Amino acid sequence: MTVLQVILTILLFLIMIAATLSIVFGLPGTLISFLAVLFFVLLTKARFIGWTTVIVLALLTLIAELGEQLLGVKDAARAGVSKKAVVASLGGGIIGSIVLAPFLLGIGALIGAALGTFAGAFTVSLLESRQALDAAHKGWVSAIGRLKGTIFKGIISIVMIVICIIEVV
Repeated sequence: MTVLQVILTILLFLIMIAATLSIVFGLPGTLISFLAVLFFVLLTKARFIGWTTVIVLALLTLIAELGEQLLGVKDAARAGVSKKAVVASLGGGIIGSIVLAPFLLGIGALIGAALGTFAGAFTVSLLESRQALDAAHKGWVSAIGRLKGTIFKGIISIVMIVICIIEVV
C-alpha cells in the first residue's frame, strides 16, 4: 500500500465512523458511508474493496434506510397516529436531536430525537383529538419507533464498517 492509499483508507474509515454517528441526527449515515466506499473503490480501482462488497453494501444501505423508516412509522400507524402527526414527529425528532446533541457526549442527540419525536406526535395528536392520554400514547409509540429505527440503522452502519475493515485488511 502506498502512502496515498493508506491516507485514503484512513479517510474512508473516518468518514464511515462520522456517518454512523450522524444517524443519531436523523441523517442518512448509511448512504453517506456507501457513497464514501464507492468513491474509495473508484479511486483505488477496486484494489482493496471489490465490487461484490460494493453490491452488498448497497443492499445493506437500502435495507437500513427503508428499515429505519418502516420501524419508525409502523408502530405509529398501528397506534393510529395521523399523517400530520407523523410529519410533526419527524420534524420534532430532527430539531430535538440538534438541540440536545451537545449534551452527554452526543448521546443527547439520541435522547433529543426521541423527545422531539414524542413532542411532535403528541402536539399534533392533542390538537386533533383533544384527548391528552391518547395523544401521549401516540407520542410515546412514535418515540419508541424512532428509537428502534435509529438503532437498527446504526447496527447496519457498524456492520458496513466491519465488512470494509475485513475487506481492506
